[in-house]
Amino acid sequence: MGSSALYHLARRGVDVVGIEQFEPGHVRGSSHGHSRVFRTTYDDPLYVELARESLGMWRELETEADVDLLELCGLLIFASLENDRFTRTLKMLADAGLPHDLLDGPDVPQRFPTFRLTESQHAFFARENGFVRAYQVLETLRNRAEAHGAVRRDGCRVESIEPLDSGLRVKTDQGTIDTARAVITAGAWLDRLAGDLNWNLEVTREEKIYLPVNDPAHVTPDVFPCFCEYDTTNYGFPSLDGRTIKVAADHSGQRVDPDSVDRDVSAQSVGQLYDWVERWQPGLVGTAGRGEVCLYTNTPDHDFLIGSHPSDDRLVLGGGFSGHGFKFSILVGDILADLVLDGHTRRQIARFAVDRFL
Repeated sequence: MGSSALYHLARRGVDVVGIEQFEPGHVRGSSHGHSRVFRTTYDDPLYVELARESLGMWRELETEADVDLLELCGLLIFASLENDRFTRTLKMLADAGLPHDLLDGPDVPQRFPTFRLTESQHAFFARENGFVRAYQVLETLRNRAEAHGAVRRDGCRVESIEPLDSGLRVKTDQGTIDTARAVITAGAWLDRLAGDLNWNLEVTREEKIYLPVNDPAHVTPDVFPCFCEYDTTNYGFPSLDGRTIKVAADHSGQRVDPDSVDRDVSAQSVGQLYDWVERWQPGLVGTAGRGEVCLYTNTPDHDFLIGSHPSDDRLVLGGGFSGHGFKFSILVGDILADLVLDGHTRRQIARFAVDRFL
């Protein structure tokens, strides 16, 4: 979100500095790695609309940077016949006029041969879904921000932000910056820089598992979709490296301190996700997987936090993206730029009020 805000502000001609406490491409937050899901398959009309606008903005960034960032390989969602979330999402897709195909469980292999679903399941395939190339997105946003005149300071930790009569003073471990306005998108560290709003944030440690594929030709994005089971909320991706697929259990992690996270992933964790893939796609992957850790910064309602500080509109805040925010980052950066320059935005962000938990 910070890289996107930096890009959008610089693109609008603002004299802007982006501060990152770690090095580019670091693995300590929420956005590293090669892929994040892009989907319009929400059971909430607000997020459906935000995703639709984000899709167009990703395409615009691709054109500007001459790079491929968004892969619409489609998303296959499957669940038991009684799953309420499946029913709500299917209705939302129909109401929004988004393309999708409803499939009975036993018919899914005719469309996607690796899957073996049962008569007690059903599925839908939504074509305007897929994944964004996370690492490449971050690199592109940073590079385009600099091309538009932004300055970056990496490996620079913000210690405090203090009000001045004429603006704000940002104190870092490498000196101070006086500025008219500031945007805080500090992820899991958000409440340490703006702790007066009672954020009620919960930072959780989440694991992503990479499993070796037995036949790479079966899992390329042109023939293999992203996939998710609503009964477990486990999900997965096609292969980006020709050797592995990434799978994960959504919102399954324990609460942690972002400065002291265990980065080791156990063989048991790898085995649990292997068993899940093997259950519905037998023979697809091998057991010798590996894991990585990322952080979710969750609000109590899993809605985002986006807005100006209620007592000082020179400070604009974005956070609490609760594990599902990356797909919207191109749009969120533009919203943050709106708030910095205009004090308001045409987008519907009332639900994201930064002081709603006071």
